[in-house]
Amino acid sequence: MLALSLVSLLLFQDPAEAGKDKDQKGAGDAASSSSSLEAWDDKVARAKVKAFEQALKTKKGDKLSMADRKAALDTLAGGTSKRLVAPLQEFIEDDDSVVLKRQAVQMLGAQPKKPAKKAVLALLKNGKVCVNPQVQAGLITALGQVGYEAKDWKQVDGIFEADYETERIPVHEAILDLVAKHKEAQALPLLLRNFDEPSPDNVDAGDNPPAEYWKARWHSWAAWKGKVKDALKALTGQEFENAAEVEAWIRKNG
Repeated sequence: MLALSLVSLLLFQDPAEAGKDKDQKGAGDAASSSSSLEAWDDKVARAKVKAFEQALKTKKGDKLSMADRKAALDTLAGGTSKRLVAPLQEFIEDDDSVVLKRQAVQMLGAQPKKPAKKAVLALLKNGKVCVNPQVQAGLITALGQVGYEAKDWKQVDGIFEADYETERIPVHEAILDLVAKHKEAQALPLLLRNFDEPSPDNVDAGDNPPAEYWKARWHSWAAWKGKVKDALKALTGQEFENAAEVEAWIRKNG
């Protein structure tokens, strides 16, 4: 109930201020994603995509080296066009190099927002793509760059707490950064559950996870606990030392 109270409090902010925040975020996103990129016209973009596809062609049974695939991907670097979205999405789906997938994800996040967002959301649903934490984290960051909206939270909600293995730390951090950047009030219950140092409620309970789970969860929490505080400050304007303080603030202000 406490979490829901604060969600309501944050959602019903002053419309003028909400619009101002949205405009500022949009301007910031646009500046960060396109400041050093050239907007390619349709003719240039078509030629770039053709060169990219040609560079990836091989004879039957052959396989391109990573260096060759990187050279192909680099033909799409330096510009933006809606025509780049589909080939970048396909490359992310098919290539087997995490390094190159991450590069392609970063490039996708800088493309025109509407088509790029559609591609990012589709890739986030692709279990084969998101099996790698670095790639999944990059997609969550890209989602924040291509026009994230509150309705998109359903694509992210559940990812954070699905796995606390330390290799998933980049994913956790990307989600926390997204929450802070976009002041996503729907994430409040998640923040409260992950604020305090993790420990079992009852070590003797039959459904208590094994010690390995708590060890991994503690190491993950230690890595991003500061980002949980940052996200809560972005949402409330306040700094807290523990979840109890957050709940007390909600009772007072809700």
